[in-house]
Amino acid sequence: MSRHKYKRLKHQITSVPSRWYFCLSFAITILLGWVGVAAAQDSNTNNFTNLSTIWLLVSSFLVFFMNAGFAMLEAGLCRRRNATNVLAKNLIVFCISALAFWLIGFGLMFGDGITYSCVPGENTSLSLVGQKGLFFNLPFPQFGNLGFPESGFNCLNQDWSNHSFASLFLFQLVFAGTAATIVSGAVAERVKFWAFLLFSFFLVGFIYPVTGHWVWGHYGWLAKALKFHDFAGSTVVHSVGGMAALVGAWLLKPRQGRFGYNLRTDRYEGLETEKFSADNLGLATLGCLILWLGWFGFNGGSAKDLDYVANTITTTMMAAAAGGISSVFFSPIILGKPSLASIINGILGGLVGITASAAFVDIRSAFIIGSISGIFVLLGEYFIQVWKIDDPVGSIPVHLFCGFWGTIALGIFSSNSSLLYSELDVYDNPLLQVLCQFLGWLIIIIVTALLSLVGWLLVSLILYYASQINERISGKQRHRKQLRQTQYFQLGEFILTIFEIARRGIRVSLEEEISGSDGVFYNP
Repeated sequence: MSRHKYKRLKHQITSVPSRWYFCLSFAITILLGWVGVAAAQDSNTNNFTNLSTIWLLVSSFLVFFMNAGFAMLEAGLCRRRNATNVLAKNLIVFCISALAFWLIGFGLMFGDGITYSCVPGENTSLSLVGQKGLFFNLPFPQFGNLGFPESGFNCLNQDWSNHSFASLFLFQLVFAGTAATIVSGAVAERVKFWAFLLFSFFLVGFIYPVTGHWVWGHYGWLAKALKFHDFAGSTVVHSVGGMAALVGAWLLKPRQGRFGYNLRTDRYEGLETEKFSADNLGLATLGCLILWLGWFGFNGGSAKDLDYVANTITTTMMAAAAGGISSVFFSPIILGKPSLASIINGILGGLVGITASAAFVDIRSAFIIGSISGIFVLLGEYFIQVWKIDDPVGSIPVHLFCGFWGTIALGIFSSNSSLLYSELDVYDNPLLQVLCQFLGWLIIIIVTALLSLVGWLLVSLILYYASQINERISGKQRHRKQLRQTQYFQLGEFILTIFEIARRGIRVSLEEEISGSDGVFYNP
């Protein structure tokens, strides 16, 4: 463009009559004024409903983005040769979680019962699981309603008034996906791709919604009978995911060479034969920061009252910071020299710890909860090493141990000054509330452990015998170590044989583990 044409164009732009600016400004002013008047006329209904729905959607986006954080964290803390299969499982797990929660999980967790009414005062029965809403359809919202189905979720509509049905489903869906992602870190580098996929479906479709219904369901028996509470999921999400991860890691046994474990002989022989260190701490740190950001949606979106969102996010921030600092101070006492991985898990532990009570405590209590969470992470890392449980990314200490502490902390630090807490059915005696928090956590953990063991065993046996049939059909039967000669009336020997078959069903072969494969994806 010539200099003359440039000056001409500049003159045309800068010489636009000022009346056009005035007209545009006036139009914007009128539009904003009209919106303000309309909102003021209906400030207690549509305006509040729209804001609540929008915030719940934004929170859902933040929690969904936590999947990127988990992927970065796990890929960074695992060995490079496993990067591809670790990332593949983190990507596909949300796909399978979405299907499982839509088909089965959401109805089991929040669906109405067949025999009880959701009208206050008409029914006081307790429920074990939702009985309606399986494989539901998503209605289009019409004027005057929030898109709830005609039947199946009347109790949910009552509990989450002023929120659209679609936004509630999306928010709870990303929560369910988080529970499944927790497991992937603890079983990384040695679990088969299809085994992880099938167990994730079972976890999100059955285990998580059933135990979650006991706490968050309208007539959930733990919340009603035991007065057990969990604001955003220290138990419902994190402890359940951590327990399922522990069962999987225990059944799989350590990676080849970890704690001196020899997969060929199924024994612990001497010292570690390989250095099991993080491959990319920069990637892991980025994952931690993404998770930290996502937690603002995790806890903030759980606040039904918009007035409490800012307080909830602030206590979440403080607990995370305190957990990171605490891990630095106490690591020399418990584990020795501090490591970046411990700081990362200390921050995440603080986030897990505050999740149960983020809207019920003040900032000072949040600091204490986060600080103690950092210690729980370090203690968890120490104990799983003593027990020779191989957890490459520290999922079990962060989610199971800190989930326990966060659940107990709700009874210790929650304040009646919080309107959200005062509306709950709780005991006046804090010690009694702490006891009920412990009992509720213990019940959920025991049930989760049993159901997880059943789930892992079923998946294992299915895959093991499917592989045997496939090898016979293809004529590629390889030489295998003979299983123990079992007499079925000897229960102990029979159980050992089942577990040995189960481990073979979900664990990759030694050759695949050495090459960094999960049986489907290989490191390029």
